This record gives sequence, structure tokens and C-alpha cells, in this order.
Amino acid sequence: MQLVFSGSSCLDEDSLRDVVATLCVRLCAHPRLRRPLDRVVGNRWLEFEHDLTHFIAALGARTGDHGGGLAALFEAFPELAPEHVADARDLFVESALAVLPLHAAASLSDMADRVCDLALRTLCPQPDDPRAKSLSLRINEAEEALRIGAGLG
Repeated sequence: MQLVFSGSSCLDEDSLRDVVATLCVRLCAHPRLRRPLDRVVGNRWLEFEHDLTHFIAALGARTGDHGGGLAALFEAFPELAPEHVADARDLFVESALAVLPLHAAASLSDMADRVCDLALRTLCPQPDDPRAKSLSLRINEAEEALRIGAGLG
């Protein structure tokens, strides 16, 4: 399956799996993310890698079949904080740069920035927003934005 990240012709499922595998090694070694991920993922790293690869591929191909990745994240990781999101994004970008040619890594980096921005807006809504919504409603809206590809480029 060819992914549609900014017309990048060298980003396929195998290279995406390599990025995700590299990311998982870095996540396991990260001082702030390792413990929460041990609780969330446990000994199911292969399943986590598969699901994350599917999530990213679905976002890139704009299939709408990203599998509820944000909802699952918020459910499994209730102590999720902005610094966790930023750390994961940084590790993802570093992993993409380590595995892919620069233009393909840049496409993934751009998508990661957009997904992380959406996660951060979901996690930390603007305090002066008069339409304050519950976290579950914000998560549902973020999932719908991902499903339709809103804001992903």
C-alpha cells in the first residue's frame, strides 16, 4: 500500500514499520514515558507496534480507519500530560529522521505535529473558551477530525 504523505514516493508500509519499531525502542528508553507505557502496553509491544503502524498508515492514506487511536490513548493513559505528548512527538520525529530520507521524514513530522496539536487541544482546551466541553466530548470531536482528515494537510 502506498501512503499519501505529501506525495512521498518512498514511504511504504515496510518503512513505516521500521519507523515505528525504532520509535518503540526509543519510547522504552525514555525516562518520562517508559513507566507509563509499561503500564499501558505491558508485554504487548508487538500488538502496540502493529496498531500504531495501522493508525499512522490510515491517517496518511486518509482512509478514516485509524482505529480510534486518540480515544484509546486517553482511555489507557489517564495521566497523559502535555509534556508526554511533546516527548512522544519528538521521539517520533527523531525515529523518522533516523530511518527515512529527509523528505519522507518531513512528511511524517508534519503529520505528527498536526496530530499532536490536536491531542494537546483535546487535552488542554483554551481556558477562555465559552463553549467548554467535557474531555469525552473533546476526544470524540478529535476522533472525528482524524477520521475525516481535518487539519492533516
